[in-house]
Amino acid sequence: MTLRALALAAAFSFISAAHAQEAPEVETTDLGDGVYMLATHVAGNVAVITGEDGVWMIDTQMAHIAPALDEAQKAVSGGAEVRLVLNTHLHGDHVLGNEYFAERGALIMAHTSVRDRLKNPSANAVTGATPEPLSGGFLPVIGIPGGGEIILNGHTARIHHTPDAHTDGDLWVHFEEADVIHAGDLLFSGMYPFIDLDNGGTVDGMIAGMQAIAGAAGPDTRIIPGHGPLSAREDVLASIAMLTAARDAVAELAAQGLSLDEVQAANPLAPFHDEWNWRFITSERMTATLYRDATR
Repeated sequence: MTLRALALAAAFSFISAAHAQEAPEVETTDLGDGVYMLATHVAGNVAVITGEDGVWMIDTQMAHIAPALDEAQKAVSGGAEVRLVLNTHLHGDHVLGNEYFAERGALIMAHTSVRDRLKNPSANAVTGATPEPLSGGFLPVIGIPGGGEIILNGHTARIHHTPDAHTDGDLWVHFEEADVIHAGDLLFSGMYPFIDLDNGGTVDGMIAGMQAIAGAAGPDTRIIPGHGPLSAREDVLASIAMLTAARDAVAELAAQGLSLDEVQAANPLAPFHDEWNWRFITSERMTATLYRDATR
């Protein structure tokens, strides 16, 4: 199997597994000031910002989960409809609930690259169980090219774009008054990250994105990762340290002219396996990603 096929098989199996499940229970964490984290542990973590200006949701998980997300947000918003949605990037477990909320009046926004990637996916796009084009309410209607600011429900939200990181269209948001950051998939907290090399991702960009988040965070900042538990700056720093060391270990072997099979046999990620390995991105898959990034 090629490196590309390996990465795609991993991604599709992850999203297909989420499709196959019935809608899971939604866990709601109150972060104060009308900000909530909604988690299901099968798709990307969601943030909800409530108040008199209307409900703002960051990421929408999957189509079959969207009604449960809506029920959970209505329980904390007094039954309000979602007015605004921000997709942190293009992947299916963050955008496939878009249509549900768009049909109920929500405006969908994302980085400017996301709409075209969802409309015209390459053979390597990860938009759902298969890389089929999306249309209609799934698509963002507001493009954010490089960041910006939204003031809603008494919150100043600074939106940042990190290029060529998890993908080429990653956005993360800092709610300054609440001191909450939604990191999107720039943070897989406590686990190896998925770096989508076929949609503009790079290892160095992923590290740079986490460094930007760590730089914006203080000692008390709550960080909603794309995947994993509610986190803090220390968790971001731990992910940076792991990925930097793992990158360097694989790059050193690749620079010696070793093949991927030879690098895998050397097992350079052994020091990280027990803590960071998980079902979607195993040490073997992480090694393959790092090797491909180092040799392209």
